[in-house]
Amino acid sequence: MPKPIIINLGGAKGYQLRQKAAEYVSANQNRTGAERGSAVEQGFGALAEIVIRANLGLPEINPDDHPVGYDLILRSGIKVDVKCRGGKRPFEEAYDSDDGVPREAKHNFFARQVHDKNLDADIYVMTHLRTPSVRTLPGKPKQRNWMLYVCGWVSKERALREGVYLPRGSLTEQGRSWFTYRGQEVEFYHHNLNALTTIETLHEITPGLVEQDRRRIGDLNLTKADAVRIGRDLVGMGILTQNHLKELQSSIGVDKPIKPILHPNQYIHLLEWLAKRGTITCEQIEKARETLKQEHFTGI
Repeated sequence: MPKPIIINLGGAKGYQLRQKAAEYVSANQNRTGAERGSAVEQGFGALAEIVIRANLGLPEINPDDHPVGYDLILRSGIKVDVKCRGGKRPFEEAYDSDDGVPREAKHNFFARQVHDKNLDADIYVMTHLRTPSVRTLPGKPKQRNWMLYVCGWVSKERALREGVYLPRGSLTEQGRSWFTYRGQEVEFYHHNLNALTTIETLHEITPGLVEQDRRRIGDLNLTKADAVRIGRDLVGMGILTQNHLKELQSSIGVDKPIKPILHPNQYIHLLEWLAKRGTITCEQIEKARETLKQEHFTGI
């Protein structure tokens, strides 16, 4: 599992970098093209690029005539596109959930960018920016919550080949929370990235290493919880058997019930409805209650 490199962007030096990113986006904000990030998101990307450039000994910002397909070039000639998403929470390699099965961390790409052959980056460097509640750059000089997590890298070809495309409105889970995607996304999981020991080791990535990653076969780009959910659905559809499900659970090491996507109260309601029709017994409902934790209204 790649260990993120954590860079503190609080304090005077961090504030200077945040100011530079804010000024750059103010002057160069992209307002055209499909699936572009918001001004805030573009600011996150600019800040991540500025921080990485500073650690690599490169100029802070590209010249105006720089190609749009990548952000920077390493000494080896490898073209790098720096990706950054931000939020109030720190980056975690896995997020706790109510059922005791951690949800593995994922990274996201705008699908158009990954599929666009004219965007000729060789690798993506994936980062996460922790922000205060008010996310607008540059923030205040003494804020401490600004942290950049440099998570690892992957070749563009493998991100395209192995990442999971999800259209607008698709549901995704992060620990105890859910949300839907507002854009077309490609999900790629953190455990499938190549690790970095320091940012400076980016300069050690050679064309040979990139070619090796292009041919690499990674692991699931799903959480283990979602893999079990999908397996159960496929059993219900008659596509897989219970033996397939048992083999899946054994191979990924999950032998406990997974929290459903819908609320347990909805499951219990259906079971009670079936019991009233004589389809199932009350004993079956009680068995379900052992796994499905029904909740009752207790007031606001």
